[in-house]
Amino acid sequence: MNFKKKLTVLCSALALAVIPLSQAQAKTYRIVYAGFYGPTHPSTLAMQKFKEVLDQSGLDFKVTLKPNAEAGGEEKIMELVKRNTIQIAHAGCIIKGDEPRIGAIEMPFALDGWDHARRVFTSPEISQFSYDYTKNSGVYIQGYIGSGSRQIQSSFPINSMEDFKKLKLRVPLNDLFVEVFNALGAHPTPMPATELYTSLETHVVDGHENPFSVDKASGYWEVQSDLLRTNHIFSPIHILVNKKFYDGLPDDYKAAFDKAMKASVDYYWEIAPKDDEDSLKFMLEKGNKLVEPDENFKQQMKDAMVPVYKWMDEQWESAPAIRAYFDSKR
Repeated sequence: MNFKKKLTVLCSALALAVIPLSQAQAKTYRIVYAGFYGPTHPSTLAMQKFKEVLDQSGLDFKVTLKPNAEAGGEEKIMELVKRNTIQIAHAGCIIKGDEPRIGAIEMPFALDGWDHARRVFTSPEISQFSYDYTKNSGVYIQGYIGSGSRQIQSSFPINSMEDFKKLKLRVPLNDLFVEVFNALGAHPTPMPATELYTSLETHVVDGHENPFSVDKASGYWEVQSDLLRTNHIFSPIHILVNKKFYDGLPDDYKAAFDKAMKASVDYYWEIAPKDDEDSLKFMLEKGNKLVEPDENFKQQMKDAMVPVYKWMDEQWESAPAIRAYFDSKR
């Protein structure tokens, strides 16, 4: 073989040797991001913001969004993110199954409104209340957004503590909510959300409690007439990210991921308060009536929580520290 042919063969071999390295460097990081609310809910819009910002990074990410329970309900997507079948998922305090102390974060009558909630759930200090969740589940809590502040919607007006005594109220399948409304003097009735509309329509229950945005989206205003702004519990949504996936990202990809996640969380807290009020306005225009409790009524509801706080302290060793943390952000 002459020199020219040898050189050609050598160059070809070198070229072939380089191809696998180039292909490795060009790896695409695929992300499936799942949530459970519909297309206009602030949590879904925040998912879209994450994808938008990450798409602008110039890095090789491919993000697929699955809101509106397209990948399954809350419990299912929580399990899928643990297995890395999906990489990001939304979940509420259902995650307390892997770390019970997280349950105390739904602290009743502990937040004064959206500004207070934002300070509580966007401060770096909130991370201390993840406890051993990552160790137990293999999943990071990358941030907090929310379902919103929960209010009461009913078939008659609630103007005073006395009115609670005649209220048969649907609550989630959650002991905390039963304790809260027993303390207020109501008659809590746990049932799945899937049964709620029909139960309201047929007067199996007199009312329910949900954020205004959920009331609007679910059409509960069609079969209810009155609203009471209580802000009794703010239900956070935990943004869950599979640990194995995140830890496997190169440093520049992690930085881009973190930037997109921060932009997403900030966007949620920017748009959610307006969506809350827009949802209320919509229902008022449809004929619902709103009771804004005066300061005396607000204080009476909060005072009724004394036995609930005691119950929480017995259930979760984390409760006093979480309550103190909420108070520190007023």
